[in-house]
Amino acid sequence: MLFQAFVDSNLAEAYTPESSAILALEEPEAHLHPSAICSLGSLLKGLSGQTIVSSHSGDLLSRVPITSLRRLYKVNGETKVGQVESSLFNDREIQAINYSICLTKGQYLFSRCWLLVEGESDFHLVPMLLDAMGHSQDQISLSVLEISQVIEKGEPFIKLAKALGIQWFMMADGDQSDTSYVDRARNHLENGELIENRARTLSQSDIEHEFWHNGYNDFIENIVPHTRKAHIQTEAAGDASKETKQMIRAAIKEKGGKPAFAQALISEVQQRGVNTIPQVIQEVITRVVQLAQG
Repeated sequence: MLFQAFVDSNLAEAYTPESSAILALEEPEAHLHPSAICSLGSLLKGLSGQTIVSSHSGDLLSRVPITSLRRLYKVNGETKVGQVESSLFNDREIQAINYSICLTKGQYLFSRCWLLVEGESDFHLVPMLLDAMGHSQDQISLSVLEISQVIEKGEPFIKLAKALGIQWFMMADGDQSDTSYVDRARNHLENGELIENRARTLSQSDIEHEFWHNGYNDFIENIVPHTRKAHIQTEAAGDASKETKQMIRAAIKEKGGKPAFAQALISEVQQRGVNTIPQVIQEVITRVVQLAQG
């Protein structure tokens, strides 16, 4: 605000009419209350001339249009600058990006890698599975993004990641209706890049079924009360697929929802050992760790 007052009072007298001010700020969020950081972002947009800001604050970035961002990253030791061209996204895509990332999770823009997953269970389970396998989500700078409610199968997130120099990988469910997720990812491969380096489809219809078919069926069944199990078996009438699906749903409900079920499952994984994590999930985690580490 002091700088703006200086510009208003002195610039017109000291310089030619076409002159404009340049304000450079290094980490202006330092020592500010979170609410003040958001206010600062809005204030900077109203300053005269050009403003150049270096920042580590996701809250500050949440108030900056994505076309104004410049993300510095390294490729083979060389510093690159990522930016979003104004023509890259349509209005609906901008709305999805603002809702899912910029306005709510600005810190994702600092991540080295994004893992795009379909549903709530994946969102809760993957970070804990990373920890179980000896990787810290924060230390490797990985963010898990749920894309099931995002237009075009989460494709705007891939476009944004590529524009800003953020590595990305997609984990899709294994049922036939979800092959379109991987097909969308295929549209954004670089020349010569293989789809297995950017996307992987689970062997089963979702992550819960993946664990069920890899030795965790007894654990899930034991969560369900005996009376409910008897009802499920009667309703399924010998249909194993239907019985499995209903048993998983009942276990999740019995635990009080997917976040609580994820906690219980991770506790069981820790007791059994990380080698009991389904192989396809181990491979996905290994790949995103490689991408995050460059």
